[in-house]
Amino acid sequence: MASPPEAGARLGAARPALDRAACQRGRLGRLLRRLLAEAVASCRATEGTLWVPSPTGAALEGALNHGQTPDILEAASVPVADSVIGLVFCTGAAACIGPDDPHNPSVDEQTGLPTRAMAAAPVRIGSDTVAVLSVINPAGGGVFSRADLEALEWKAYLAALVIEDAHDEP
Repeated sequence: MASPPEAGARLGAARPALDRAACQRGRLGRLLRRLLAEAVASCRATEGTLWVPSPTGAALEGALNHGQTPDILEAASVPVADSVIGLVFCTGAAACIGPDDPHNPSVDEQTGLPTRAMAAAPVRIGSDTVAVLSVINPAGGGVFSRADLEALEWKAYLAALVIEDAHDEP
């Protein structure tokens, strides 16, 4: 697994950095928000977040959120070295957790809402993971299914295409 600085260095070497501000403005922001809303709906989730690396690479920052707490999550961050989102970012592999699995509690503490289940998928451009798309808490309870994770991975793939296209624009 790549350490946070190595992951950040890989990102910076390949293309311009993807950050909160870039995700929130213009055509890119509109398209990513739409994809995030579609991911939440297709996975039956109550909330979804797009996470991007911090300038130091030691954390992932909430860039966009579709759900109950966008004002909190679009200002939140989680450590790469101690979070499910960070694991997905560093390994480039999607993951699901359920109610008995450990996760970093910092976002739950900020929102006041418990994470009972989570699915997360890497947003990859070439061999680089540039962001992570996550959804939490399936409507009606329970855990996310394999079909939910596959739907999330598809939305993450589409997000990568949108991000790559935005970087190619003049």
